[in-house]
Amino acid sequence: MFLEPELLISTEERQNASYVRKCFMLEKSVQKAVLYTTACGVYKAFLNGKEVDDQILLPGLTDYSKRLQYQKYDVTEQLQLGKNVICAEIGDGWYRGRVGLAEKIYYYGKKIKFFCFLQIEYKDGTKQEIKSDCSWKATQDGPIRKNDLKTGEEYDATREMHNWKDIDYDDSLWHGVCCGEYTGELVPSEGEPVLEQEHFWPTVIQTPDGNTILDFGQNLSGYVKFKVKGPENHKVRLVHGETLDENGNFTLKNLEPEGSDEMDQPFGQMIDYKLKEGYQEYKPTFAHCGFQYVKLENWPEEVKAENFEAIAVYSDIRVNGEFECSNEWINRLVENVKWSQRSNFVDIPTDCPTRERTGWTGDISIFGESACYLSDPKKFILKWLEDVRLEQREDGAVSYMVPDFGLMDEAYGSAGWQDVIYTLPWTLYQFYGEKEILEKYYDSIRCLVDFNQKRALEIHDANKNRTERHRKFIIDTGFHFGEWLEPGSVMIEDVKTAIEHPDEEVATAYFGYSAKILSKIAGILHKEDDERKYDELYRNICEAYQKEFLKNGHVVSDRQCRFVRPVALDLVTESEKRTIVKDLNKKIIANEYKIGTGFLTTASILPILTEYGYIETAYKMLENTKQPGWLYAVTKGATTIWENWIGKDEKNVPRDSMNHYAPGSVVAWLFNTVAGIRPLKPGFELIKIKPLPGGSLQFANASIQTCKGKVVSSWKIESDRFLLHVEVPETAQIYMPDGSVCGVSAGKHDFSCSYQ
Repeated sequence: MFLEPELLISTEERQNASYVRKCFMLEKSVQKAVLYTTACGVYKAFLNGKEVDDQILLPGLTDYSKRLQYQKYDVTEQLQLGKNVICAEIGDGWYRGRVGLAEKIYYYGKKIKFFCFLQIEYKDGTKQEIKSDCSWKATQDGPIRKNDLKTGEEYDATREMHNWKDIDYDDSLWHGVCCGEYTGELVPSEGEPVLEQEHFWPTVIQTPDGNTILDFGQNLSGYVKFKVKGPENHKVRLVHGETLDENGNFTLKNLEPEGSDEMDQPFGQMIDYKLKEGYQEYKPTFAHCGFQYVKLENWPEEVKAENFEAIAVYSDIRVNGEFECSNEWINRLVENVKWSQRSNFVDIPTDCPTRERTGWTGDISIFGESACYLSDPKKFILKWLEDVRLEQREDGAVSYMVPDFGLMDEAYGSAGWQDVIYTLPWTLYQFYGEKEILEKYYDSIRCLVDFNQKRALEIHDANKNRTERHRKFIIDTGFHFGEWLEPGSVMIEDVKTAIEHPDEEVATAYFGYSAKILSKIAGILHKEDDERKYDELYRNICEAYQKEFLKNGHVVSDRQCRFVRPVALDLVTESEKRTIVKDLNKKIIANEYKIGTGFLTTASILPILTEYGYIETAYKMLENTKQPGWLYAVTKGATTIWENWIGKDEKNVPRDSMNHYAPGSVVAWLFNTVAGIRPLKPGFELIKIKPLPGGSLQFANASIQTCKGKVVSSWKIESDRFLLHVEVPETAQIYMPDGSVCGVSAGKHDFSCSYQ
């Protein structure tokens, strides 16, 4: 049974936080006590005045219409003879706060709910249960007046209820509660805990327009803890943003939808605080923001840096990988990727921690490999991937955003985005070697491929006259984001184009790739009939792709992505691959080694260049500091990855999110090619180390804590010698730059060869 603490709900205004209490007596010694809690909303629970858990934003985000996580605690030591009290404060969270692109409120429900179940076993063998029921007391008259994960928190310190979590607090003026039900499935917590992490202290700056700004030196997701003293009832505001504008003033303009002239959505990231009398400290409870800069408004005293502290908040995922090299710009790039991953791994993989904070499927699909090199994300990803599976439509289509927060049907089926249903399980299988992951998602992957196959039978109105035999293997209908944010593109215009003219090259390419991966998975799982069936489908799509999108074995396009995709997704013959990459190489040189890809192919451009021998082109592309390029943002002082290659234009005007990990997918190449660490067999049962030096690099050191143990690849160039040190927990194949190959057993090994 769930508590519904509010007495009156107005859908016109944001709601106050709710506070609930239950006192109970224990008259015997406790042998074992287990507490179960959850909420439709976000909550903090307390037992006898002490916080039960230090996690943030419990119970976490799931598709609440389908499932809700609960938390379980052994509280045997926290209970005492006599009077005890369970308390909780509950906020809107994702349940009824603003969510998704459309900024919907009350999407899952108008009333927040809280569930509590305490099982007590006494030493004499008897048992007692304390449940959330109508005997609890509640109030909405506490200090948190409004709360929203996106727009912020409004706190009135004059309304603080001192000692309200204590056993002897007088709650006689609190009202009763209603009891309701939850119709979805209750499941134990599946993800990683969201915790407070690093702490930062600011520099105080005065901007040209006269504002006082805190610069914390790092773009992050979290909140600010502050100390203040001023007149009672005095109101202050903290506004959180990622960047300063071209004039050095605080701005939120970069978070407007690109291509529009004004914000068409409510946007906040604001903390409104009403002071009580005397000295006070505060940090938000039910809000977190994406920011580096904070604008202070109406501050009542001299602003001192030591009174402010930014606290990073993100899922507590173990750091697995480290990379460094002789180019400090690249080292900073790796740190920026790490920070964008941290900022966007807040219970689900989001696109950015500011404007949207939603689980865009395409972003994590292409970033999955990099995440596995940098960290141990299996538990985190699988928790979210379960919602992807549950939200998959009956026809097999997958949304471009999970949870989808009530998007229209057009949200389903976007090529490159919906493919996350197989790309992530496939990536996790390579790194962890667990067939169970493939087995769990096999039916979902097959449904997706079958959906694509049916969709290929449809014909876009513009192509009705086409009668070629391969038409049934080309997809030219549906909505597809396409390459997304290639240099120079505008996202609003990209969407309009995608609506009017579906990108059939992208859709067909991913149709083929999905059939290929499904065939491979079917073989691994000994589903021979499916293996043959989908391999034949894959080959037919490849033939159709080659006829439709190549001309005499060449790609005819000015876009780098058109060259990368058929090679990376294995849609063309080996001879055609060599031709295509050769042509790509010429175009990159003509473009002065500037990047030209968008979200879908950025992760693949350097791998295909190096695979086909254009090593120096790849390195020059990586080390290019001109715009657009990976290191351009670094030279501009970026501490995270920008969403847009033109994150700041020639006039230093910021554009789009400044904290978006998708373009940081290049970091996988640093591990698997520069350092050369790869699983030669799934789960690193057999390890491949094939470092590939180039560019300005004189050394590179990389390590990754795999499921088998730590792998190290460390190389340096001294005079005309290439020196390599490796550490492996399993049998490994070592490939040296001179072409020599050596098999080694577990342990530490050193190698050298000539290098010109």
